[in-house]
Amino acid sequence: MRRLTLRSKTIIGTALIEGILLLALIYTVTHFVSSLINDALQKRAATTSTLFASMVKDAVLSYDLASIDAFVGEVLKNPDIEYARVISPRGEVFAVGGNDTALGKEFIADANLEGVNDGIFDSFALIQEAEQVYARVEVGFAITSTQASIAKVKQWTVGIAALEMALVALFSLLLGNYLTGQLRHLQTAASKMKDSLATGHFADSRVAIDSNDELSDVALAFNSLVDKIEASTLETAKYQHELELFNQNLEQKVMQRTTELSSKNTQLQKANIDLKQAQQQLVQAEKLASMGQLAAGLAHEVNNPVSFVSSNLGTMHKYMDLYQQVLSSINKISDTEESSVKKQLETELQGFMQEQDMHFVSEDMQALLSDMEEGLQRVTDIVQNMSVFSRVNSEETQMFNINRCIESTFKMVKKQLKEKAEITLELNEVPDVEMNVGKINQVLTNLLINASQSIQSYGKIKVCSKLKDNQITVFVSDTGCGIEKSALDKIFDPFYTTKKEGEGTGLGLAISYDIVQEHGGKLSAASAVGKGTVFTLNLPLKTTVIH
Repeated sequence: MRRLTLRSKTIIGTALIEGILLLALIYTVTHFVSSLINDALQKRAATTSTLFASMVKDAVLSYDLASIDAFVGEVLKNPDIEYARVISPRGEVFAVGGNDTALGKEFIADANLEGVNDGIFDSFALIQEAEQVYARVEVGFAITSTQASIAKVKQWTVGIAALEMALVALFSLLLGNYLTGQLRHLQTAASKMKDSLATGHFADSRVAIDSNDELSDVALAFNSLVDKIEASTLETAKYQHELELFNQNLEQKVMQRTTELSSKNTQLQKANIDLKQAQQQLVQAEKLASMGQLAAGLAHEVNNPVSFVSSNLGTMHKYMDLYQQVLSSINKISDTEESSVKKQLETELQGFMQEQDMHFVSEDMQALLSDMEEGLQRVTDIVQNMSVFSRVNSEETQMFNINRCIESTFKMVKKQLKEKAEITLELNEVPDVEMNVGKINQVLTNLLINASQSIQSYGKIKVCSKLKDNQITVFVSDTGCGIEKSALDKIFDPFYTTKKEGEGTGLGLAISYDIVQEHGGKLSAASAVGKGTVFTLNLPLKTTVIH
C-alpha cells in the first residue's frame, strides 16, 4: 500500500474540511432561500384566495353569475395566475377561466412549494356567512419562474463553493510543498546522523537554517540535539573505557559478594524461623491471658447448671424412695389372697399416695429431668465452645460462619460482659468464608473484653454483622471512655496499651491485627473521647489464609 506524503495529507485534509463546510453552507443557503420563497408564495396564495373570495361573496350570495364571471376575468389578469373558478358546495361551477389543462386536473390544494409537481401552486378559500358555506374559490399560481430562481441560486452557490475549494486546494499544495521541502532537509540530516553515530563525526548532521519561522525553530532544536548527542557519545566512550578497566576484577568481587549474600541469606532464614516461633509464642501467651480472664466466668457458667443438677438429683432420690414404698405396697396387695386384708392394704396405699401427693411427684419428676437435661446441655455447649476457642495454635482452616464465631465467643465472655454492660447482638445473614476458627474467636474475644474494660461503671456493647461491598463486616461498639486521637494510631502497635499496669499486655490488638491480615481482611478503629469506640472487622468473601 502506497504511503501518503505530508503534502497529500495536507491537501486532502484541508479539502475535506473545506468541502464539509461548503456543503453545510450550500445546504443552509438553499434551504433558507427556499423557505423564504415558500413562505412568500404561501402568504400570497392565501391572501389572493381570500381577497378573491371577498370580491365574489356578494355576487355568490345574490346568485349574480355575470358579476362572478367578471371577477374571475379580473383575477386572471395577474400574469402568474393560471386559472380561477368559483364552485358551489355541491360542485356546481358558477364561473371558471384560465389554463384548460390545469382546470382539467383534479383540484388538490398544495401545502408548500416542495409538494408541487405540475408547476402550479393550488390554493382555495371558502365563501361563508354565519358558518354556512355558500361557495369556494380555487386559484392556481404559476411557479415556474420561482423554481427557476431557486435553481439559479443553487447554481451560483455551488459555483462559488467550487471556486473556493479550488483556491484552498492551490494554497494547500503550495503550503504542502514548502513544509515537505523543509522536512526533507531534516530527514536528510537525520539519515546522516546514523552514519555519524558509527564514526563519531557529526559535522555533516546539522541542518542549514534559511528561514525565520517555526520550522527554523525545529531546525535549531535538531542542531541542539546533535550537539548533545555528540557530547554524550564522547562521554559514553570515556565511560566505556573505564567500564572495561572495572570489569577486569568484577568477577572476583561478584564471587565474594555472592558468598557474603549466601551467608546473610542463611542467617535471615534462621531469623525468620525464630521470628515465626516467637510470634506463635506471643499468640499463645495472649491466648492464655485471655483464657485467664475468662476462667472466673467459665467456672460460674459451669457451676450454675452443675449446682441445680446436683440439687435436682437429691430431690429425685427422695421421689424414688416414695416410689419404692408405693411399689412395696403394690407387691403386698398382689401377694395377699384374703379379700379383707387386700382391701385394707389398698385403702392404706390410696391414703399414702394422697398424703404424699404422688400426682405432683410424677409431674415434678418430669420437670426435674428436663431441667437436668438442660443444665447438662449448657455444660456441653461450654465445653464445645472451649474446644473451638482452644484451637488457636492450629493452622487448620475451614468454611465457617462468622455469626457462629460471635455466638460462641459471646457465650464464653458473657458473664464478664454482663457485669459491665448491656449486650446487643445484631447478626444479619452472611455467607460462610474460609477461616481459622480459633484465631478469629481470639480476635472477637479481645475486642469484646477491651470493650468491657473501657466502660467505667455500666454501659452498652453492641455487636453487628452484615454483608457489605462484597465483604463481611463486623462492628463491635461500646459506650466506654474512648481513645485519644494521638493514641488511636498506635493501638495496633505491639506492647502499646492505654490500660493500667497489670490490666493488659499490649499484645491483644497487635496480634488481632496480624490475624485479620492473615485472612486478607482489615481491622480498624474509630473513637471519640467520652462517647465510646467502634472496632470494624472486614473479611473478604474469597479468603486465602496466609500461614
